[in-house]
Amino acid sequence: MTARVGAPSTPGRPITVPTSRHLRRELRQRRRDHSNRTLGQALDDLYLWLFAVLMVGSMAGTTLSRAWLEIARCSGPGCVDARLVLPLPLGAAVLALAVRTLVALGPMVASRASGTFLLSTPVDRRGLLLRPAAALMAGAIVLGAGLVSVLVLLTSSHPVAIGAGALAGAGVGVVAVAASILAQGAPKVRRALGIGCDVVVVATLAVVPLLLLDRAVWSTAWARPGPLVACAAVAAVVAVALVAAVVRRIGRLPRRELVAGGELLSGLAGAAASLDTSMVSDLLVARRFRQRGAGRTLRGHGSGLVGVAVREAQRSLRSPQRLALAVGLLAVPYAVDRIGVPTLTPLLAVVVGYLALRPLGGGLHVIARSAGLRRAFPVADRPLRIAFAAPLLAAAVLWALAALPAVTGNSMLVFGFSAPEPAAVTWLALAATIAAGGIRSVTRQRVSYDGALISTPAGALPAGFVAQIFRGPDFALVGIVPLVFGLPWVLALGLPLALLAFAAFRG
Repeated sequence: MTARVGAPSTPGRPITVPTSRHLRRELRQRRRDHSNRTLGQALDDLYLWLFAVLMVGSMAGTTLSRAWLEIARCSGPGCVDARLVLPLPLGAAVLALAVRTLVALGPMVASRASGTFLLSTPVDRRGLLLRPAAALMAGAIVLGAGLVSVLVLLTSSHPVAIGAGALAGAGVGVVAVAASILAQGAPKVRRALGIGCDVVVVATLAVVPLLLLDRAVWSTAWARPGPLVACAAVAAVVAVALVAAVVRRIGRLPRRELVAGGELLSGLAGAAASLDTSMVSDLLVARRFRQRGAGRTLRGHGSGLVGVAVREAQRSLRSPQRLALAVGLLAVPYAVDRIGVPTLTPLLAVVVGYLALRPLGGGLHVIARSAGLRRAFPVADRPLRIAFAAPLLAAAVLWALAALPAVTGNSMLVFGFSAPEPAAVTWLALAATIAAGGIRSVTRQRVSYDGALISTPAGALPAGFVAQIFRGPDFALVGIVPLVFGLPWVLALGLPLALLAFAAFRG
């Protein structure tokens, strides 16, 4: 149970270091001795988790099944069979996003207490980390097998193909987790892996416009038993090799990397508990530039507010992957219109545009939350806000112009008023709605817990808490309502412009 260390602390009594198994057993026993949770409380928490998972799963399943039925009813000459379009790029994008998330978090993490009192001791670090790594790989096996099985079911009902797809998904899941663990100890490899995942996500979105050219680029051959069995065999071989490498090298992971991932995870958990999405963005940006270190300085241009706007545009260009993702997301409205769901095109264009362009308002977000920084500029607050918002406005105009062909002619879906809005009206309405939602979202203040509490099904919440959380998405959804329901063009353009003016001058 113990191993001896060479240098004795006192004559005749050597120092003994417990093994990792013995230490885990001791810690487990201490936690049980000091735990104040009863069996009823544990079962109550388990019930709440199961209820939440089943409720969210049933809602998501119902929504997806209805959308799939609407897609299947599209039989016109301009429609494309969604079975040939969605499964393969969807699986590639989900895999790339999962690996990107694992790389951003660690994936091996440890709290500051564990890093101080456990990982800095002479106890074998590999023994302490193997069990969390095994748990991650077990979860990857379950999720990977389930995801690929669902994707195969969307294309084929062959039982051998479904089973081979489950095996292939399990192997790919283990490969993804093991590769992320190995990359954690090598900053250059981790950065290259993250860039590769970003390229895969953008590529899966960028190839969708090829459908507009009626190119036969999609095929269901991948969902046959042969390719899936071959993929499962290759994934199994690679997974075994990577798992063996993880077992050998996991004990050499730097403690600072483990603790940094734990701090990020705890910060994200706190932001999720308070529903403060701005805090999530701040944490991810801070970790990214902390890992990157010093950057190359760029010379600005212009003076006054023009110089501020140019500097903000240069800051946005420091993150080319965000710009590439914004360009790749342009394929979403075209794909939705192409597969036969035009009723969702205007709404999804605004939602995707909001998600794509909101990261460009980082400078405006900092200025809005820092009164001391605003006082450092020799101009009033309102012109300063507009100068920092200029790159976001320009990006919204360009993004709406690029998405316009997919949205034009898809309004008036419910009430059917006289005629479609002119293309210029649709363009300006899209741009104003996206910009209004983005500006209102990045200029919101920190979540305040002061004031009276209101009893809700989720517990006691401060007054105005919900309104604070939905600042930004509310303008994006309200501004697109006239265009979706085919209201007169004066209202379809006037409401987004009014929301944009309010967000720019008042926040």
